[in-house]
Amino acid sequence: MKEQRVEKILAVSFTGVAVLLVIIALVCAMFSVRTQKTSEKLTGTITELRGKGIEVSYIYNGRQYEAYVSEYSSSMREGDDVILYVSKDNPEKVRTEMLLFLPTLILSIVGAPFFIVGGIFFLIVSIKSRKKKELFQNGRVVEATVTGGQMNYSMSVNGRHPWKLECKYEDTYTGATYLYSSYNIWKDPFLYIGQIVKVYVDRENPRKYYVDVDSLFNGQQDNKVFDYR
Repeated sequence: MKEQRVEKILAVSFTGVAVLLVIIALVCAMFSVRTQKTSEKLTGTITELRGKGIEVSYIYNGRQYEAYVSEYSSSMREGDDVILYVSKDNPEKVRTEMLLFLPTLILSIVGAPFFIVGGIFFLIVSIKSRKKKELFQNGRVVEATVTGGQMNYSMSVNGRHPWKLECKYEDTYTGATYLYSSYNIWKDPFLYIGQIVKVYVDRENPRKYYVDVDSLFNGQQDNKVFDYR
């Protein structure tokens, strides 16, 4: 799996869930607004707490009604006054004001973290892509040797942890050795020990670099290995 693909999938997934929740929240909000417009607002009395709902008593157009409302809050008590929205077409159809917009509120609260997480992943992908593009265009290319890798336990997808491929480049002119580490990858880097991977290094700041593991994983180097053991 190519670098950043997982981040892109997670970004799309989290944002998709957030968009779905927002759509459902908007539908609920439209239903609640429609209920407000087609109902009469009045004050009723809670006569009984029953299961996950309440029995209410109210007067509409001079006539007393009693109805069961499948809405409940822990703050409700028998004998308490409650604001109701009574349908003008069917006075026995009633909803409480307190819970009229509750589904919209809950869905919005639940959807917010998905938007935030999705946005963070999109930002990460965007920053990595921009840095990669700049290094590909202006960076100095060196050929490093794969030395192994480290598992990144801070991240997990479907119970799997990604790897960070490690490699080194030895400058024959200065005698200096440079060690590099890649972004998250999903293949075992130890399978590629000894192979050559390209590293794009910033000409002004050698601490900025990009290990091009995608070119290593495309199999082009496999035919350069001759094992006569």
